[in-house]
Amino acid sequence: MRVLATAADGFAKIDGALLGWRVERALALRQRLGLVGPDRAYRLVHRGGDGLSGFACDVLGRTCVVYAYAEALRPLGRQLAEAVIGFARLEGAVVKLRARGHAEAVPQEIVGARPADEVIAVESGVPYEVHPLAGLNHGLFTDMREHRLGLLRFAAGARVLNLFSYTGTLGLACARAGAASVISVDTSPGVQAWARGNFARAGLGPDDPRWRFETGDAARFLARAARDQERYDLVLIDPPSTAWTGGGSGKGAGGGGWVLARDYPALIARAAAVIPADGLLWLAANTQDLTSLAKLAHKGLREAGRTGAILEQGGLPPEYPTLAAQPADRYLQVCLLRLA
Repeated sequence: MRVLATAADGFAKIDGALLGWRVERALALRQRLGLVGPDRAYRLVHRGGDGLSGFACDVLGRTCVVYAYAEALRPLGRQLAEAVIGFARLEGAVVKLRARGHAEAVPQEIVGARPADEVIAVESGVPYEVHPLAGLNHGLFTDMREHRLGLLRFAAGARVLNLFSYTGTLGLACARAGAASVISVDTSPGVQAWARGNFARAGLGPDDPRWRFETGDAARFLARAARDQERYDLVLIDPPSTAWTGGGSGKGAGGGGWVLARDYPALIARAAAVIPADGLLWLAANTQDLTSLAKLAHKGLREAGRTGAILEQGGLPPEYPTLAAQPADRYLQVCLLRLA
């Protein structure tokens, strides 16, 4: 609770007044970034970087999801939700406990108006279906905003393979940029249906043969693609940090448990087998425990007998501020390579 201390702000105690002041300050930053508006999707509160350690909040259209990272913070989470509703002019909020042991049945409660099960929220002019009442993940990772925009520079005319595709947002960015084809691979039929809906909502007919949605394991898909001598100009890989199932949104690279630092290089090596010379490999990692994604990329490419040149590296967008004293909180790493 060190970052929620009151002395520097002149507040006598931690209550709704202090939370409201910090929400107002957080909202001012997002307004400066041009993120705030009707039906928009963006992160409004990001833990210690917004002076609200132990909390996060995603605005999703006319509602929001507030995450409390400890059971003891849930009462303050309700007050935070009330402040967000007021300052951001929303209709309601869902307060969720984001703590170990609650990955499946996530404790949550409603503040204000109850949202619909399916809500449409807009990012960079693109409508996405989100599920604020579902589990921890509502369907749109707002930390990938800048990277979705960045893909527009590389996807035109490309044959794109999107592994661990989840609700299809990265592949959708490529399709909107004029990709020749996009194949989305995920283990869950449910999220594949969700991804099809996102494509259709953006005016990209899911029955168009250029957009394919494959339900299955990422590593097995790559093995078959290599055997059939398929080639992709841009391969996107955004796997989980850990998982207990095989491939897709969820993650694993061939059955059993998936551990990113241990298993990612082998998956990168398999991906390299389907990328031609001068093709692109886009990698992401979401963990505080990984020192360097570029080193994992080098290890995987060396295993495949390939070399790669880093075109760019990235991380969290500006709406995800983190304290300079806590650099490990910048958990996201993205690395784009051109393969020789």
